[in-house]
Amino acid sequence: METPSAFTWAALGTWDWTFLALSVGMLLWGCVRLARGDASPSPSLGPPPSSSLPAWAQAGGSLALFATVFIVLVGNPQLLMSVAGAILAPMVDNPGALVGGSFEGRVLLAGFLGQLLGAALLLGLARLEPSLVHTAPDASDRESLAPDPAGLRRLAGLFAAALALMTAGTLVWELFVLLAEANGTTLPDDNQVMVDALLRHEGPAWPLVVTALYVTVGAPLIEEIGFRGMLYPSLRRVLPRGWAVAAVGILFGIIHGNLATLLPICLLGAWLCLVRDRLGLGACVALHMMSNAWSFLWLLRAPDIARHL
Repeated sequence: METPSAFTWAALGTWDWTFLALSVGMLLWGCVRLARGDASPSPSLGPPPSSSLPAWAQAGGSLALFATVFIVLVGNPQLLMSVAGAILAPMVDNPGALVGGSFEGRVLLAGFLGQLLGAALLLGLARLEPSLVHTAPDASDRESLAPDPAGLRRLAGLFAAALALMTAGTLVWELFVLLAEANGTTLPDDNQVMVDALLRHEGPAWPLVVTALYVTVGAPLIEEIGFRGMLYPSLRRVLPRGWAVAAVGILFGIIHGNLATLLPICLLGAWLCLVRDRLGLGACVALHMMSNAWSFLWLLRAPDIARHL
């Protein structure tokens, strides 16, 4: 893959224009969906699942447990480097050589293993304490996403709504950046370490496969189980619903560690709480996977315009 050059409209190719056309279409559809109620909270919720723990202990315990699992298994991939090396040994001649460089295949594979182990651990603990991870919808007006054409259209509409919501957040942020610069304040640059490494990659294909799994499978699983399956239902026990939604959205944006995308990711994280109320945790995982896969695909096929728009 070639390193992306400076963005110019004249240099756009077929894939760039295809991405632009699809994006505009999805954004328009998403705006319609949001206007029709996809951004509205459910008017009423059923009682949370019963727990043997007090509400404050349930909320605090869920936060501490998820933070521990996330930091140890996902935020510290060095613990899994030996496992990753053993997996890669039959695939390449010298797996140790892959640690260096801008595209660290072993680190990514270790991170993906950490994501899967973390998700499995949280789900396993939920078997001991069923209220720990809540997957079922709670809203009285809950809807169904059946595996049929109607259900797939509904899911596609929700995905379009997610894109529109994140685009709105991005536009607000860009306006804030312009206002800050007009007043002489320079904000930190966008932190896109993985994006830059992906766009510069020119080696074998397997690191791209590992990255795709890391981004489109591992991250949605561990993050949705933690944020929408554990934290949100627990916080709803001790906080008003709106405060719980806002808190989960803010924490979701902070853990991604990118100031330039903080606002759109916060909005997505808060909105997915409303989706969980109506459709359950499975819908959140599916939408998160679709969102990450969309970005990953177009960074590969149309990097110039996908990175600048």
